[in-house]
Amino acid sequence: MSTDDRSLLGSVFERTTLHPPSVSSSRFTPIPGTGFPTAQHRFKSAFARARDGAISKGNGGVGRQNCASSIVSTQSIDDPKPVPTNADALRRQIQEENARKIERMSDKEIEEERRSILDQMGDGTVELLKRVQAARWRKEQQEKEAVVKEQPIRAVQRETEDVSSDRNNEAHQTAGPDSDSIPIMASPSPRRVSQGLAVRPSVLRVKSLDNITRPAPSPLPATSSTRPSSRTSRKLRFAEVTPDDVHIYESAPVSPKRTVLALPPPPDTKDDSIVSLGTFHNHTVPSKRPHPIEGPTEDQLAPASKDDDELEEGTPEYIRRRYFPNVPANDPNLAWMEMSFRETNPSSPRFDLHGAPIPASISSSLPSHLGLHHHAEGSHAGYTIDDIFLLSRSTVPAQRASMLGILARIAYRLGRQVREPDNPDKIFAFAGQEGELRKRILAAGLTAIDQIGSLGARAVEIVWACLVEWDRTAKDLDDIELSLAPDVVSSLQLDYFLPQVTVILSHAALPAESLEQLLAVIHWLSQQSNKVADMITTTPRLVAAILNTFLLTPIPPKEDSLPPNPVALQLLITLASASRSNASALLDPADALLRFIAILPSSSPYSQALAATLLTYTLRFYATLASYGLYAHIATTASPVFSALALYILSPAFVDSTSASESASDSVSTRLRASWASLLEAWTICATNPHATRPPHEILWSQVSAWGWATDIRKLKEGLGTDRPHWPAYAAIWDAEAAWLEGARINSVKGGEGEREEVLRMLRVSFNSGDGTELGVVRGALEAIQHDLGQVGPTGERVLKSLASGAAVLASSLRLFIACLPPLNNSTLLSAPPFALPLSELSALSATLVKHSIWSLPDSPGAAYLRTYLRPLTRFIIHFHRVSRYIPGTNPQLWFAQALVFLPRLLPGDESHGFAMLDSFSHVTPQFVGANPAELPQDVDVDVLRPFLEYTVRPEGDVYVAPLRPSTESISRSSTLRLPSPSSSSGSVKGDDPDMHTVRTFSAGLPLTRDFLFAPLTHLLRSGASPVFRALPAKWTASEVDVVRATLMLALAARRVLAAHGLEGCMPDAAEVVFACMRVCMLEHGVGFGGTAMEVYRDDGVERLMSLLLAPLTMRGGDPPSTDARTLEDASKPYLDRTPFYQFYTDLVALYGAVSFGHRIFATLVVTPLAMRYPVDYRRALWCGGDGPGAVSKAGPGNADTSEGGGALADVVRSVRISIDEVVCTVIGDVREYLYPVERDAGVLGAYVAALVTTDRGQVDGFLRLVAVHHVACTVWADLGEGIEEGQIAATRARLLRVVLVHGGADVVKDVVLYRQRAWGAFVLPPTCYQGGEDGMGDGGWREERVAFVQRSMGESVAERVGTLLKR
Repeated sequence: MSTDDRSLLGSVFERTTLHPPSVSSSRFTPIPGTGFPTAQHRFKSAFARARDGAISKGNGGVGRQNCASSIVSTQSIDDPKPVPTNADALRRQIQEENARKIERMSDKEIEEERRSILDQMGDGTVELLKRVQAARWRKEQQEKEAVVKEQPIRAVQRETEDVSSDRNNEAHQTAGPDSDSIPIMASPSPRRVSQGLAVRPSVLRVKSLDNITRPAPSPLPATSSTRPSSRTSRKLRFAEVTPDDVHIYESAPVSPKRTVLALPPPPDTKDDSIVSLGTFHNHTVPSKRPHPIEGPTEDQLAPASKDDDELEEGTPEYIRRRYFPNVPANDPNLAWMEMSFRETNPSSPRFDLHGAPIPASISSSLPSHLGLHHHAEGSHAGYTIDDIFLLSRSTVPAQRASMLGILARIAYRLGRQVREPDNPDKIFAFAGQEGELRKRILAAGLTAIDQIGSLGARAVEIVWACLVEWDRTAKDLDDIELSLAPDVVSSLQLDYFLPQVTVILSHAALPAESLEQLLAVIHWLSQQSNKVADMITTTPRLVAAILNTFLLTPIPPKEDSLPPNPVALQLLITLASASRSNASALLDPADALLRFIAILPSSSPYSQALAATLLTYTLRFYATLASYGLYAHIATTASPVFSALALYILSPAFVDSTSASESASDSVSTRLRASWASLLEAWTICATNPHATRPPHEILWSQVSAWGWATDIRKLKEGLGTDRPHWPAYAAIWDAEAAWLEGARINSVKGGEGEREEVLRMLRVSFNSGDGTELGVVRGALEAIQHDLGQVGPTGERVLKSLASGAAVLASSLRLFIACLPPLNNSTLLSAPPFALPLSELSALSATLVKHSIWSLPDSPGAAYLRTYLRPLTRFIIHFHRVSRYIPGTNPQLWFAQALVFLPRLLPGDESHGFAMLDSFSHVTPQFVGANPAELPQDVDVDVLRPFLEYTVRPEGDVYVAPLRPSTESISRSSTLRLPSPSSSSGSVKGDDPDMHTVRTFSAGLPLTRDFLFAPLTHLLRSGASPVFRALPAKWTASEVDVVRATLMLALAARRVLAAHGLEGCMPDAAEVVFACMRVCMLEHGVGFGGTAMEVYRDDGVERLMSLLLAPLTMRGGDPPSTDARTLEDASKPYLDRTPFYQFYTDLVALYGAVSFGHRIFATLVVTPLAMRYPVDYRRALWCGGDGPGAVSKAGPGNADTSEGGGALADVVRSVRISIDEVVCTVIGDVREYLYPVERDAGVLGAYVAALVTTDRGQVDGFLRLVAVHHVACTVWADLGEGIEEGQIAATRARLLRVVLVHGGADVVKDVVLYRQRAWGAFVLPPTCYQGGEDGMGDGGWREERVAFVQRSMGESVAERVGTLLKR
């Protein structure tokens, strides 16, 4: 400590007792007869005992006098010796005794004792003792050094005491005998701290600065001798402190308790994983107390002047003039006054403590006692969103918890605002910002998720509001990957968040409501993707914590224990549905859930409704495991439990008790019946194929028959009505009956004939056309679907739910209908149905359904999860297709047409049924198509396409999505029960995974694209990478031409059959057909399996088939104009993947110029992208060529050179000689899509003129001549140019006209000068359009206008010649 620091301390005296204590005997005096010292009870501290010992030894028992010690120089003080403590004395005594004992021992005894110690304590004893001794020595040295450091301080204290005593004596002498006896300490003149020190940045203000200029306080009077002796000798003195004695140190930042979120600045590039918590504004919070400035004291305040009177009292300027007159107005030390007067944007919404917006009209008039003015600035009540975010990071837990509570309620309002656009409580200022605010609010809650108490509860509420409550509409969906907010899930950092949740649930340190919210959050996360579900399952102890907290609660329940939560069972169902590995991991806790089945609701300690709900979800969980062929042995090991359950479900007491407490729309009895029937269905399927269970033979068909499940299933219908709430129970019961009959067909005698007859006896009564109950359910579902199909609109989700309910009933009834059929072959028709069903109405419904717009509802933003409601619809059309083949009147063409329109509607999980629909393709033959036999090749075998089409339906991969209802195949092969989200489905997966890249390249996987019939062409184009060519069967010997012929034949048959049945909307559109033919032309000879000697497109059969496919798309084809706006770029995306279509087209043009030799079909395909709705780069690629000034770039549209000129590919244009009747018109039905709007690109216009006037390599002819003349004439002549201003392209018009008139031949000049055309109405065909047009196209004023323009541009002589030409 420095000398200046020592001067801060005065003299401190401790009062001693008047009668010193007697010297006691040594503490360690042994008791006679024992070797132990006398016990000492510690009633004083070690310091007090050492002090008393020092006084008794050093002063001979006389206490220290009550006076100041003499001043001793610090240099003359000897090194003090440490005062021995009791522990030191004890250690010294033990050492002396040990030394004396060793002196009396012989060497042999010493060696024996040493060996004994080593045997007892080990070989490392010596080393251990050395370390202990070294540590003791270091400790003693540290104590000595500490005493040495303290000694100078004590000396200075004694010196200060003496000086103070002398000053007191002087004061007494000055006062005289009449003075007061209280001594007065002299005070030095006050000194101020310099201004430079006061305004020094980053310096903390020291509290002692406030008292520097004040006189030192007088010492206290002498205390009375009546006070306790321990206090009478203590005196306290303070030294005289001056400003020079005060040292101010720069402050150091407080160490953070945790890592600050988003502490580094954000990167320049956008990163969605970084969440901003707000922008700090200097005026948002009041700054800390500013550093002191040199201002006047109270008696030095400037008097109020006249100008001050004009200022409003309390304003910043008034305060400055009144209290700081010498400080400039712009001094930064006065900025604290300005801050409170800055107002925020009045339009910024403000919120009260409940998260409700405060109207701007009353925010400035609310009283301050409401607690709404404790924000940074402004006079308005309430907190802005920035205020709340800032205060949510407060170090005061109560304040932080309050702000988090406000954020949770704001998140609740924003989520409702997203779900309900017409919500009256909408916060309009946040419209369009909901997603960004959601991430910011969630980040604020995650920073406190590990806290306890109210702060942790509010953090959990925020996470729940931003996740679960935000997407509450999809909270019960567990059969699809929702993927509602992938960016929000990624911001959670699940590898940190999930362990935190595990700790919270394990300790149960939060309220019950918060724990339930955490459970809902985990369930929401499990719904998002299978990957997240796998992370939840594999997080150590998380599932166990959920089970212990929410399911395995004490029975009977305790007062402080939570009741079982059905959401936990929902979570287990969702996790098991995500993957087979998760289901296998959840087998262990499955045994513990048997408690909810063994203890029936009638004897449960919980309420009837809760017990029945727990029972229902437990049955659903067991059915989920059985869908993988897992845990079926429980049906055997717990057979008595399930028998008792079956009796309970059928008991009237259960039906009456649940009906009394539940509404008809949500009957516990109905849901329990449906769950029990679904579990019996799954176990029956496992018993049908016991080899598919894991482990095999967990359940056998003989056991199922012995348990009498068939009878139990039929009895489940008892008590059910025809109302809509009972439909799910009927659907589940019919599926269970169908599974029983399907299993009997395989495992029972005579193919289950006896079982079928037994079931049909009951069904013929219940499906009686008169008063059959079950037939009434089918008709009710049919009418409901027909009604719902007309209600699709803004309420699409509600309608889809209703459609799914009705479609499930129809699909289950059709499955039961098929199961009751006797064994039939494909060509056998039914003589009579097994029971009555409205098949004609079902057929009409299926035709309406496949063409309806409901299939596009999941394509809306954020609505992909709606696909789960389409699964019952696809299941209905699947079973109807199976039934329709046996219905009289169904010919092969109709069955083929149904397969064509049903296949694109199938969803993942329906692949097996898709393979069955492919069977109808084998009927396609030249005779089946219905065309003239001379037009088609006769040796076409469509069956060679089977490997390619099967791969298109189900590509290779590890993911096998189970169907909506389990099957004998799916229980052994399925890897997940959930539909993949569109972002992770095979057709649209993004990433660099090679398997997924292959799937994307061949556009494989359900749902199929409309042009899936052309998929084999892509495999031929990329035969080297095609997985089909690597796995072809040995019998497959088709050539490349055979595959192309079969593909085109199948496409032609599909087009004609669909058109015959009025299903044109299900046909591939023009762009898809043209792109398919382009792929045929890209097939070079010798490429692929079974290469040919010539190009594939030159094969006679291929040419004829392509001509028949393209004919309806031309002007002479007669097809109505297409309303589909799809382009070739759109049609090619599923197949070209990352390759732009522009690059594909330039390769096609190059190939045409190299090997086509003017092939007419090839030329037709090359011309198609020249339509004006395509970017100009396609026209540059053909007209301007690849060399020279007009060359194009393969970088894509928009990157080509715009200069005029031609190139080496100019010969390509002259080789395209197709008539106007051969041009494919993909949009408006005539060739005007190539003519309008008029070309404005200078480079392309120059190429048009060059093609017309150049004759050395031949003139452009046919359709391309019409295109060139049209665009040049419409550019030159104002009467043809739609919306062209005179000065807009005047220079280009004159230049083009000059080139045509000077360099063009007579026929070219005539065609350009006389060209006429209509933009609307009937198209004027050549040669009429080259001869001045048709009669009635307008008066002759256009002739005079053209002559006048020639005269202005090229002079009188040229105008005369043009006028002569126009007058002919």
